[in-house]
Amino acid sequence: MKGVALVTGAAAGIGRAVAHTFVAEGCTRLILADRDSEGLQAISQELESLGSDIRTCIVTCDISIEADVQRMIDEGVKAFGAIHYAVNNAGISSKPRVRTHELEVQSYDDVQNVNQRGLWLCERAALRQMLKQGLDLQSRCMESPSDGSHGYLHLFRAGAPAQRGSIVNISSIFGRVSHENVGAYAASKAAVLGISRTDACAYGRDGIRVNSVMPGFIRTQLTDLQIRLGNYKESMVDAIPMRRWGSPEEIAEAVVFLASEKASFITGEELVVDGGSLATTVR
Repeated sequence: MKGVALVTGAAAGIGRAVAHTFVAEGCTRLILADRDSEGLQAISQELESLGSDIRTCIVTCDISIEADVQRMIDEGVKAFGAIHYAVNNAGISSKPRVRTHELEVQSYDDVQNVNQRGLWLCERAALRQMLKQGLDLQSRCMESPSDGSHGYLHLFRAGAPAQRGSIVNISSIFGRVSHENVGAYAASKAAVLGISRTDACAYGRDGIRVNSVMPGFIRTQLTDLQIRLGNYKESMVDAIPMRRWGSPEEIAEAVVFLASEKASFITGEELVVDGGSLATTVR
């Protein structure tokens, strides 16, 4: 992956894992955004210590603020000249976790302003930048050599035109199913799927792909906090067919695949990475 990657919510959890996975796949220029400036400094140092060719641009910002989002794009483009892969990962959970009749408007709005409106602002800004760019991303595939041998050669994919960019939005299995006390969060993550589908339809002809990933129960600092608060229970894994929590790295592998040229004919996808949770009727 030779392009420039942008990751929001990059300071911890899934975002941090996505940034590391981009580097593992050969991406050496990354724009990292988060509200946590100390966390951004830490992930920047981690990544740049992996190789002298790895460069990061860190931007402390609040994605619910339009001016902050534009500054994120401007600083990233100033540093690296373009944005080819955009992962809209930043998000927050419902606080407090209560049923709808107990939920205050401000608590509902806080979640929507980040998870829905903030993601939309990031997507719009990334699309505007990508539309200015050339067709920089060349797809590749494995083709059999003409001599009939069983070896393979890396060749450009016949009939697959170069593309401008790729966007991956982080939704959740709660965008498709729900629970009694996650109304604000579930609404925001369902909206992410709608935004992603719409822009997949709208920008495919421009050489821009838009996909979403729907994580299941993933063990992060955020879920550890929910366990301590009593909102999640360790026994929840019993309802997951694979009988375990997922890891941020497992989500990151799916995200970076969809962002990459390997997924050159995939757009509008809603990739579920949940250990089988949505496949079972057990809740």
